[in-house]
Amino acid sequence: MRPAADDLRQIEALNDLSEAELDWIAAHTEEQHFADGQVVVQAGDPASHLFFLLEGQVAYIGELGGQPIRYVTRQGEVAGMLPHSRMTQFSSTGRAVGRTRVGRLPQTDFAALAQAVPSLDARLLAVMTRRIRDAAHAEEQRERMSALGKLSAGLAHELNNPAAALRRDAADLQDKLSTVPFLLQELLSSGINSTQLQQVETTMVLAAQRTRSVGTIEQADLEDQLSDQLHALGVTRPEERAATFIEAGMRPGDLEWLEQQGAHANALTAYLDFRLGSQLALRNMTGAAGRISELVGSIKRYSHMDRGGDQQAVDVRTGIDSTLTMLAHKLRSKNIQVERLYPDVLPSVVGHEGELNQVWTNLIDNAVDASAQDGQLVIRVTVQADQVVVSFLDNGAGIPAEIQGRIFEPFFTTKGVGTGTGLGLDLVQRIVIRQHGGRIQVTSQPGETDIQVWLPVAR
Repeated sequence: MRPAADDLRQIEALNDLSEAELDWIAAHTEEQHFADGQVVVQAGDPASHLFFLLEGQVAYIGELGGQPIRYVTRQGEVAGMLPHSRMTQFSSTGRAVGRTRVGRLPQTDFAALAQAVPSLDARLLAVMTRRIRDAAHAEEQRERMSALGKLSAGLAHELNNPAAALRRDAADLQDKLSTVPFLLQELLSSGINSTQLQQVETTMVLAAQRTRSVGTIEQADLEDQLSDQLHALGVTRPEERAATFIEAGMRPGDLEWLEQQGAHANALTAYLDFRLGSQLALRNMTGAAGRISELVGSIKRYSHMDRGGDQQAVDVRTGIDSTLTMLAHKLRSKNIQVERLYPDVLPSVVGHEGELNQVWTNLIDNAVDASAQDGQLVIRVTVQADQVVVSFLDNGAGIPAEIQGRIFEPFFTTKGVGTGTGLGLDLVQRIVIRQHGGRIQVTSQPGETDIQVWLPVAR
């Protein structure tokens, strides 16, 4: 069955062609009808026909970089194989949406089509160009959303740790405060005087002055010594209290005065435990709240949400540090050791900090993916002439020499199936070169890949 010329005139690319030209196309086009949900093209089928959507829609569903993709061609549009296209097969399956009619013109007639309808060649080339541009834009958005998803997951993990610690220490402090009435009653009934209470405060001051942290083995030894000392004095819960005292900075010798307190030793130890335990809980809560504040600050710096969209003077060190905070969970998952080599004085570059942070994100993320467990990443920032040079050096497997020239091509990826779209480095290149007037230099061999980003110094 052949389509009518009036049906073909509904196609945007054909609507002003002459009757003779439309008749030629109709004579070489086969019309097919599809019910709702029926397969129009199957993924893997040869791309051998130009399609005219005469009625209805075709919804395509496939996968790219492990993510599902979906797009639709509608009535009046051109799809399928286009002249000058390098497409060889369909990458996704297309199904009819509602009653659908499709005109199929075979690739074998393309040369004759160019002779019979000369003006159509340029139009179809424009359609293909627009299709490539839209596909690239869609995949770029997916790449950005994928990166955002990774950052969100890592950030949620980073925030969860201090938030959980804050809740835990708040509950511990609440428990300690609930014991205050009983503690006061014990102190009053046992006849504790102000001199003895002052000895407790002096012991706390000694503990607070010790800033040197001890290792796990040394801490365990100190806890055992102090626990034995408290046990000999008849103090209740000696192991638990010894752990609190050592964590707070106390040492076994700090409690020699307690040996002279006789029956008061238990009450004084309980009071000391309350005071030190409360201080520890407050200290830990302050640290956790500070960590949350630091993470929020890193998010703000990373997203650049406190400034406008115009180019600004940018210190690349700040952006790199914020990005490392965002990716801390991924770095820890492979125990990647990061070394930062920054100069004390560094000139600014002019640019979009948020865009540059996307560059650092992609390069660090790629370095982690390329590294083995317990790998190393060295980030070095230097100044060479009028350029700030940021180097990302990892000790991963390296990039084979035969593909080093292709790593910045759109959709080219060295990652396994389902783990990369091939747009991360393309995005890096466009941000560095087109938006910031910089350049990128790559050297790689097994065990040493160095990607350098050169950015002009602000004048």
